[in-house]
Order: sequence, then C-alpha cells, then structure tokens
Amino acid sequence: MAETDHNRPTSAYFTIGFLLFLALAGNFFANGKPLYCRIAGETFWPGLRSMWQSPDIPFEHPVLDSIRVYNLWKTFPYDKVVFAPIAFSPGEIIRKPAADLVHPGTIHPGLPDRFRHWLGTDARGRDVAAGLVSGARVAVLTGVTAMAMAMGIGLFLGALSGFWGDERLRIRRGRLWMTLLALPVAWYYAFIARQYILSTEGTPAEFLKSLAVFAGIVMLFNLFGALLSRFPFWGREVKIAADLIIMRLAELFNSIPRLIFIIVVAAMMPKGQSIWLMIALIGAMSWTSVARFVRAELLRIRELDYISAARGLGFPEMRVLWRHALPNALRSTMIIFAIGVGEAILLEAALSFLGFGGEDLRGKSWGSLFSGARSNPMAWWVTIPPGVAICITVLALNSIGEALSNKRKD
Repeated sequence: MAETDHNRPTSAYFTIGFLLFLALAGNFFANGKPLYCRIAGETFWPGLRSMWQSPDIPFEHPVLDSIRVYNLWKTFPYDKVVFAPIAFSPGEIIRKPAADLVHPGTIHPGLPDRFRHWLGTDARGRDVAAGLVSGARVAVLTGVTAMAMAMGIGLFLGALSGFWGDERLRIRRGRLWMTLLALPVAWYYAFIARQYILSTEGTPAEFLKSLAVFAGIVMLFNLFGALLSRFPFWGREVKIAADLIIMRLAELFNSIPRLIFIIVVAAMMPKGQSIWLMIALIGAMSWTSVARFVRAELLRIRELDYISAARGLGFPEMRVLWRHALPNALRSTMIIFAIGVGEAILLEAALSFLGFGGEDLRGKSWGSLFSGARSNPMAWWVTIPPGVAICITVLALNSIGEALSNKRKD
C-alpha cells in the first residue's frame, strides 16, 4: 500500500507535466500550416509563426499571402514541406472537399496520406486530435489564471479576516469613506465605461488595462483619504468587523450556484462570449475556499509565540502580517490551489459544453468536443477522448492536492 501511495503522486506530477508541455508546445503537434516549407528556394516557417502572431496578420510575401487568403496550405506544390503529426489546426473546418463525420484513422478526402484524422472528426469536420491538443492549452490557461485570480482575492480577504478579526482592524474615517466611494467609481470607469472595447476586443491586454484603471482609481481615492485624515473629524479611527463582514460575504458567494451565475452574467453581456470573461467569472466565484483556508491558518498563527514576540518588539501590524504570519500560511494554500485548478477545469468544460465561448472555443476545448455527443451519440471517438482527458487531469490534480495535504500532516 505504501508503494501504491508513493506512485500515485508521481504519476500525477508526470500527467500534469505532460499537460503543461502539450499546452506550451501544442503548435508543434497540431497545426494546419506547414512547420517548415521551401518555395522557390526560400525557407519559411508559417506554422511556427502562429505561436506569437495572429493567423490573420499578412505575411507580407505575395506567395504566402495568396496561400493564406485562399487556404491552400495543404494543397500547394511546395519544394519541401514538413507538417505537424496532426496536420490540422484546432477548430479548422475544411469545406472543399467536405469533411463530415469520419472515423478514426481516415485520410481526409482529396488530400495526401499525411492528412489523416487520427481520432476522426466531429459532424462539422473538425479534427478531434487537434481539439484535444488545443483543449490542454485552454484547460491550463483557464485553470491556472482563474485560480491565480481567486488566490489573490482569497489571500487578501482571508488575511484581513484571520489576522485582524473583529477587533484589531482600525482605519481612519477619511480613508475608509474614500475607499468605499472609490469602488463604484472605479468599477464604472474600468468596466462599464470600457464595456464596448472589452466586448469587441476581448484581449488580455484590454482586460489588464481595466484592472489597472480600477486599481489606479482606488489608490488615488485612498491617497486623497489619507490627506483628508489629517483633519480631526476624518482622522478618527473606526473599528472594522472584518471577520464578520468577510465571512458573511463568503457565505453569500457560496450560496450562489457558480455555473448558473456565470451563464446569467454572460447572457447579460452584449458580446460576452469570451474566454477571458469566463476566466474572470470563474476566478471571482472561487475565492471563498482560499479565504476560509487562509483565515483558519492565520487564526492559529497569530497566537504563536514568534508573532507575540514581533509585536512586543514594536513592529507594525502590516509588517508582522506580511513578513512573519502570511508566509507561513502560504505553504498550505498550494493544496487549495491544486484542487481549485481541477474545479476550474471542470467548470470550464461544463461551460464550453453548454456553448459558452461561441465559435472561439468550438472544437478547441474539451467541453466543446464533448458536446458532440448531443448530435452524434454513437460517435464514440468524439466524446470518449475529451472525457478521458478531463477525468485524468482532474484526478491528477486531486491526487497532488491529497499528497500535499498528507505531507503537511506529516
């Protein structure tokens, strides 16, 4: 039994490592453009170019641009050419000749032998193997980014709740009121006023700009509140029941079904079918477990002798928190992070199965591939591979979380 328990986390780490490798190097394994080709004595790398540039950007070369416009990547008479093992891009639909639902191992009609659908296609001709490779990237991007966002929110709120409780957190009246006033103003200028740009562009850069605008407005109001606190009335300290407020807020978020809430919010957006909106919503709804865990750890740590010694030496409360208390609590949050990534991947698969993301994720995520069971229940090659990929990934992450929990107990 001991050997079995030792092998489980090892295989889980290997599985997650392979998933990360597949997510980073997916263009080498599934690509509808040649990885390497020679045309009239010139060497090109069109498939690798898509790793850092959008496929819609022109090549500024007449031959390559004509190939791109007329989609002749698979039929052009190259001097030399090297395609990826899966010679189809994720979500790619080839209309001429038509490629409907085909079985695994079938060569694409009208193309050479190298263009083989190793795991078949769905009803619209999308290659399932290419979708599996792309699904690894979507899963890693969604799981890690959403949980990183949840960790940031949960660490901040959990630290406020656990370290200061209901008695120790005191804020000057000026800073408190200016911060509360800043939140709706920052939300308006960061997200509502930029709603059109966020809905039309939908890029990570625009989302980060909105976060920067939000943080900048809050900091500006907070600075004004600090200046306002120099006056006697606004300089009085107000006791904040941080633990009570944050825990009631966590209970409120836990009472809302995450899947239904995300679908409702996405439906309210004019063009909300974006993977970045999905990531933001998943992260915003996943912070409660992190906050509760950090709170429980800090309730224990704040009573230890070295924290009392740091306070006895006259260190500021913020220094005691960030330099002494919180680093010891962070060691245990990796358990929540590993399990939370698995939950985020499951939630993303459920949302893409229901059609969240539109054509941007169609045939490119495991959940969207799995949705082929609704129209083609007998096409086992469309449903079993993504289903197995989801199960293996989530089980591996849960095994890592369990191993970290056992290591912490030891």
